[in-house]
Amino acid sequence: MIVTSIEERLVSFESGGEPLHAVLHLPPDAPTMTLVFSHPFAEEKKCAHRTMVEAARALADAGFAVLRFDHRGCGDSPGAFGAYDLQDWREDIAQALDFTAHEVAAPVGLLGLRLGATLAAQVAEQRQQTASLVLWEPIIDGERYIRQNLRRTMIKAMMTAHEGGEESDGAAAARASQAAGTVDFDGYQVSEPIREQMAQINLLDPPPACAGPALVLNISATGSAAEPMQRLADAYPRGEAISVRAEPVWQRIGVIDAEPIISATVEWLRRQ
Repeated sequence: MIVTSIEERLVSFESGGEPLHAVLHLPPDAPTMTLVFSHPFAEEKKCAHRTMVEAARALADAGFAVLRFDHRGCGDSPGAFGAYDLQDWREDIAQALDFTAHEVAAPVGLLGLRLGATLAAQVAEQRQQTASLVLWEPIIDGERYIRQNLRRTMIKAMMTAHEGGEESDGAAAARASQAAGTVDFDGYQVSEPIREQMAQINLLDPPPACAGPALVLNISATGSAAEPMQRLADAYPRGEAISVRAEPVWQRIGVIDAEPIISATVEWLRRQ
């Protein structure tokens, strides 16, 4: 993928009185649209960082402006991770949209991955002027998402304890954090209030009403759209589900070929 002379500018905007770290990617010519990126949650953000950067650069090369930013308590933005909740991060997205609309003279859309996609979808329901909505592997069912994370944490603790022949420090820490009301999600302590907010997530109930074009991109090993992803796309007035065969970019830190994901997104956006 050849990238031409795009501009990358470090910027900052405020949300909840905090200056959030951001990077604005600008195409060589006037952009046809601006996309605000909403990153995944906790360890998934670390794993997907490279893909999000590559996607921003490729989209800028294709004529779109992109704003990548770190939510409060995440990445290079200020604050402790556990000090914020989903409502705070939705407000971050809303402020990012306002900042981008002021900075770039182009319609503004949203692109999110995993929980970031879910939060973007929720914000879009309140901002009907959203130009386009791109959801990469969104969390549709919050309770299922919590169960998956808890199961992964338990398996890791059990494997570590088995290798050591006794309860490991990690397993003991996991039990202690649960006793304190928090749960370990791959090294991130997630409080009970946030888990309660996550448990309320159901992107299909009520059905989405965002009027703009919406892409639900399913990333799978089979290349066919999962039934919940297709249902979500069908629920949008102008929704479309696309499935790409690729590795889950949010599960492993390292070099992963995200070109199929990025190319499918660029092609879809151009069609809009």
